Amino acid sequence: MPRIRVGPADEIQPGQPAFVKHGDIEIAVFRVDDGFRAYRNRCPHQQGPVCTGPVSGTLVATADTDWRLAWVLEGRVLICPWHSMEFDLDTGRRLRAQSERLRAYPVEVREGEVFVQLGPRSARPVTPSPA
Repeated sequence: MPRIRVGPADEIQPGQPAFVKHGDIEIAVFRVDDGFRAYRNRCPHQQGPVCTGPVSGTLVATADTDWRLAWVLEGRVLICPWHSMEFDLDTGRRLRAQSERLRAYPVEVREGEVFVQLGPRSARPVTPSPA
């Protein structure tokens, strides 16, 4: 399985994906808290460039919020620029139709450098290792 170098971990900022290509596959790496997630830049809805959309939060009204609107998941929601579908950056799942999800890739941090491993799906967080 090929391993693709993305770049220095400290250059990937929250809300600003780092893009890499391998053949015709474009992958975006996102910093989420102290870890990283990598997703293919293709929306499962209509194949749009999902990872070029903004990273934000979302509004919900649930029993947890006493059925009042509340802003949640700030910095963890990727919004597809084509149809505004929202995806949880922690899991890759679409927020309001969880049967759809983004194609995820394992991420590894070695000596301060971020790498994406092509192959099996994974939405597991990766925490940078000490330098």
